Order: sequence, then structure tokens, then C-alpha cells
Amino acid sequence: MTDLERVSLSLEKELLQELNKMISREGYGNRSEFIRDLIRGHIVQKQWESDMDVLGTLTIVFDHHQPDLTKKLTEIQHDFSGKVLAATHIHLSHHLCAEMIMLNGNSGEIRKMSNAIKSLRGILHAELSLSTTGTGIH
Repeated sequence: MTDLERVSLSLEKELLQELNKMISREGYGNRSEFIRDLIRGHIVQKQWESDMDVLGTLTIVFDHHQPDLTKKLTEIQHDFSGKVLAATHIHLSHHLCAEMIMLNGNSGEIRKMSNAIKSLRGILHAELSLSTTGTGIH
């Protein structure tokens, strides 16, 4: 990292103790990197709220024996052409499959696609992980 600047902050004793516990529990070497990650996470959240171009990963678990479900999943992904970067399909058991769909684009459109998939009959679990294209997050 270049152009580091030293800053100072004041915390109540109890809050500092909790911060130190989190840093230790999560394996950070120092407070600075932990605080940087908190700030980066907040920036990502704000980017998602402001309809910027973002990255996301939609992880779904579904019953592939549900009639027409795989066809509907494919149709939705085609409806959002250009948003899907990659998809990985995994067979968990005779009836259950998982897919991880990596997405790039406007956060509103990605949420719309995610919601369309989540609402399908046969989807047992769906989780959208938020990430960023890296813009403004150094």
C-alpha cells in the first residue's frame, strides 16, 4: 500500500476490548488491517445500495427433480444476458444440486435476477454474496 496516513480514534474501554477480541478471533495481525476491512465492507454495501456496477455470487441449492426448474433457471440467466460471468453446477445427491452463479453489473439488476431465481418453486436455499468491482476501494 502506498500513501498510508496515520489516524487516531477514541473508543470506550469496553468497545476497544471487544475490538481486540474480534481481531484475535479472526486472526488479524493488527488493528489497522481489521479496520481497513471494516471500511471496505461498508464501501461495498454503499455501492450495492447506490445501483453501481458490482460483483455478486448467487449460491442456490435446489431439487433438480422439480418439473421445469432447470429450464427456468437457464431462461432467467439468459434474460439477464451479460450479467452472468460464470456458473458452476454441483450434484449434491440424487435429488439435490447446487449452483454458484457469478454476476457482474448494476446492483439493482443483479438483485432483480437473484429474486427471480429465489422465488422459483424447488429452490431450497439461495444466498446472494455482495462484492465489488474494486472501484473506489483501495
